Amino acid sequence: MRSFLFAVLLLVISLNIHGQIRSARQKMLLYDYTAAITLLEKDFQSGKEDMQQEAAQLLAECYRRQNNMEKAKEWYLKAINLGNKEPLNIFYLAVCLRSGGDYTQAKKYFLIYDSLSTGDNRGKTNADFCDSAIAWHKRKPDFEIWNAGELNSPQSDFAAINTSGKIFFVSDRTSGKSEPAYGWTGNSYLRIYQSDILQYDSSILIFKDPVESPGTLNQSWHDGPLCFNKTMDEVFINRTVVRSDKGRRDAGLVRTYLLKIYHAVKKDGNWTKPEPFFLNSDKYSVGHPALSPDGNTLYFVSDMEGGYGGTDIWLCFRTSDGWGMPVNPGRIINTDGNEMFPSPSDNDELYFASDGHPGFGGLDIFFTRKHGDIWEKPFNPGLPLNSSRDDFAFDLFPEGNIGTFSSNRPEGLGSDDIYCFRSIPSPEKTPSALPAVMEFPEKIPESLAVGKTYRIENIYYDFDKWNIRKDAEHSLDSLVKILKEYPVTVEIGSHTDCRGSVDYNVILSQKRAESVVGYLVRQGINSSRLSARGYGKSQLVNNCNCEINIQCTEPQHQENRRTEFRITGVIKSQ
Repeated sequence: MRSFLFAVLLLVISLNIHGQIRSARQKMLLYDYTAAITLLEKDFQSGKEDMQQEAAQLLAECYRRQNNMEKAKEWYLKAINLGNKEPLNIFYLAVCLRSGGDYTQAKKYFLIYDSLSTGDNRGKTNADFCDSAIAWHKRKPDFEIWNAGELNSPQSDFAAINTSGKIFFVSDRTSGKSEPAYGWTGNSYLRIYQSDILQYDSSILIFKDPVESPGTLNQSWHDGPLCFNKTMDEVFINRTVVRSDKGRRDAGLVRTYLLKIYHAVKKDGNWTKPEPFFLNSDKYSVGHPALSPDGNTLYFVSDMEGGYGGTDIWLCFRTSDGWGMPVNPGRIINTDGNEMFPSPSDNDELYFASDGHPGFGGLDIFFTRKHGDIWEKPFNPGLPLNSSRDDFAFDLFPEGNIGTFSSNRPEGLGSDDIYCFRSIPSPEKTPSALPAVMEFPEKIPESLAVGKTYRIENIYYDFDKWNIRKDAEHSLDSLVKILKEYPVTVEIGSHTDCRGSVDYNVILSQKRAESVVGYLVRQGINSSRLSARGYGKSQLVNNCNCEINIQCTEPQHQENRRTEFRITGVIKSQ
């Protein structure tokens, strides 16, 4: 009887595990990867080897869909080690390795995939991309970049555009309102946010803290990216509309998350109700709208029939009756992969993101220019604008040498972050501009040792603030003098007092460190020599510990609100 009951118990457990995997697959079918991961991780812990193999493979797919390539790599390796050596598992493991910058190992697995697959050249093509990335690491950079700290959150922030001194962008940050989470990411739904540009010149961008855009620009589900015309009285908004079917009556209608474009105009100071663009469909996506500077060409992204890959860039021209039929610019721009986030500029230039052209991994930013009806071969601008992760949503400001882009590189504040860039001036073209690397004397005093940390005296911050106070400028000017005299690179580290949550203080201290970097750049220090890091309340200098309710005076708290610099390297003379 005991053995019978034990056998029944094992059967019940097995059936339950099978049921959980079926439930996880259903969640994945509806793009609820967050819920599927919870079910599958339980399956992996409690299942037999064949269950673990299936659960590992599905977990790898879920994490890849969420763009968590580190976790996806971990689970693809587990699935392969458990015997699931399906060619696509090998291919996606290589994709994950390339995303992490491990080009040698990635190339190895791409070539293994190429040997296992027939009629699919992605393995050989991506192996060649790995060779290109290794070679391109030797190229001299054309851009300097820095994190647009004020705009970013611990969640995803991306697709910033500059319009009339305002920045509009997309974020799934927590807004403070009670709202449901999105099953794909586990975060809030995407919303459009906006910010004012507080300081803007050829070398620095500083932004006001963003707020959610009011009124028409946001709905109850996903909103953004978006674009405006130059006079800001016409807007095109990327939206995702909920479908009620979810595959219950028609299995083909399970795609509930198709992108659509909506259009509105401003009349008497108010936006009209957004109307659907004529190309919207329930069979394919239409999104990422971008209006040409003259307002007569709308670029967008779609997986409609007639394209070359996953998603293509399309365009249509304004006519006297509205908009003409869509035109695909062809294989010079579009590939077998995915092209997205178009950004047209003056002089018939187009910037876009692609994972199908030779690049460093994930999405890379590309430049091209139109001559009549012919597009130039897209150019990859290289490091540091591009990286092994996703780099996209390039927006060039009118001056032509500064702007923003988005990336999910690991040193950011969230899953996607907005970054600023400026082109490195060429001394031949702009004699008054700083060279890319300044010349310095060859010896450095022993007191400025690489790896040592130095306190910047009298750099304090008001509670809950990060702006540079007037009484701090004299100390920072001393640091400017050091940096102009000696060829060192430094990390600016900022610290908070013990009050507030850990996450909040990390963000606050990051903003403080970035404000110091901004000040140094405005004094002529090349931004490529500077990095900013917020340590939050992790390195207190006294016994003020709010966790155990030690009472401290305000001067003691202010002692912890400090800024330091650490020598991280030496620039060799060129």
